[in-house]
Amino acid sequence: MNDLAKATCAAALTGMLVGAAMVSTRTVSADATAETLAFLRYAIGLALLVPPVLRRWSAGFLARDLLAVAGLGILQFAMLMLLLNHALAKLPAATCALVFSTVPLLTMCLAIGAGRERFSWSRMAGAGVAVLGISVLLAPSAAPAQGGQDIQAWASLLGATFLGAACSLLYRPYLKKYPALCVSAFAMFVSVLFLAGVCLVRQAPLVPELSAVQWANVTFIGLSSGLGYFCLLWALGRLDASRVMAFQALAPITAVAIELLGASYSLSWRLVGAFVLVLSGVWFGTRDRAAPASR
Repeated sequence: MNDLAKATCAAALTGMLVGAAMVSTRTVSADATAETLAFLRYAIGLALLVPPVLRRWSAGFLARDLLAVAGLGILQFAMLMLLLNHALAKLPAATCALVFSTVPLLTMCLAIGAGRERFSWSRMAGAGVAVLGISVLLAPSAAPAQGGQDIQAWASLLGATFLGAACSLLYRPYLKKYPALCVSAFAMFVSVLFLAGVCLVRQAPLVPELSAVQWANVTFIGLSSGLGYFCLLWALGRLDASRVMAFQALAPITAVAIELLGASYSLSWRLVGAFVLVLSGVWFGTRDRAAPASR
């Protein structure tokens, strides 16, 4: 398997891990604050990355690059997750998942605007088809709830979506200079410190009282975050950002598949159609290999 195929698999795995973590998060969100869950998520993820980082750390970071990666870590982890959690408190989860699935489209628009990628109709169509598939899947349950018109919640959701797209582009120069593992660990370390400070300021417990099953879910969320984020950065260092982010369309599909196995959903033609549309969109969005635009 060549590097392109490995990077594609890493991007797909990231999307599926995000969806699986969404399911686990739902089971504990009622018993832990958003700040606490975000802190535990990345503290556990960091613990997963520390051993290999200590064995392989060989990157000599420039001071300005360390500051940039630290800032990206706070944006990518802490701020994005806090914004998304605020939106989820007021808006239906299905609505948030659908809006967040437009990250590939926004990433491509930002990349084209920055001159990092050339416009491609096939990739635009692929991302659009993937979003259409998610719309088919979520439409019956995505109607706005009582707080659906909350302006702050919508602003938080759109802000989280923008951060996800922007960070995927801004990381690439550093992934070209330094190992993805080192960048991942340092960015996550800074975000853990930031989130710990947020918890202390808001008097949220760093270690909440949870059952064994809930702690198992929290542990899975953390491990999936550590592995998923490393895979994401590793793929971003080898593929165009919009191509990598296209696989985020697999997140809500994975969440529904897990809930289907748990009898939360029944198999239907709508579900099958959504799978076909999303997977087709991911394929069309990743098959084009147009070269990056020259600067």
